[in-house]
Amino acid sequence: MPGKHANHPTIAFRPSRWARGLIEARAKLSGIPKKDFITRCCIYSNIVVTGTEDNIQRIIDALIETQNTLKTIAGELSSGDLSLRDEEFEELRCNVLSLTVTVVDILDGAAYFFNKSPPERCKDWKIELEQEALREAIKNELPPPI
Repeated sequence: MPGKHANHPTIAFRPSRWARGLIEARAKLSGIPKKDFITRCCIYSNIVVTGTEDNIQRIIDALIETQNTLKTIAGELSSGDLSLRDEEFEELRCNVLSLTVTVVDILDGAAYFFNKSPPERCKDWKIELEQEALREAIKNELPPPI
């Protein structure tokens, strides 16, 4: 049905036969739907970054763009002239949070380059963020108490 998933675009890939078999078996044994299994694997697994100059530059560019955006927002907030609609603000919030979480994961994964271990912090912090968003969504969908 056209437009049915307009708010949630599809992400697709074509794994090899071997990779597909592994994904199918692991998803089945996980006890959760395959789409949830794949999503969680993508979000909660280690990020492997190839240390090419282009990839490093891509990370730096994303951080500079985020820094410039945050400076603009800080200026608008301090002057009382923030011109974002609720939807724009929510999209910006999601984009900045996604980038921040990804950079932290990349840096944690690269700790061995500096003869260090990733910091010992709550290993489930991304799950806690997801659970908080779920609690908020449920709270917003429940009818007000009588």
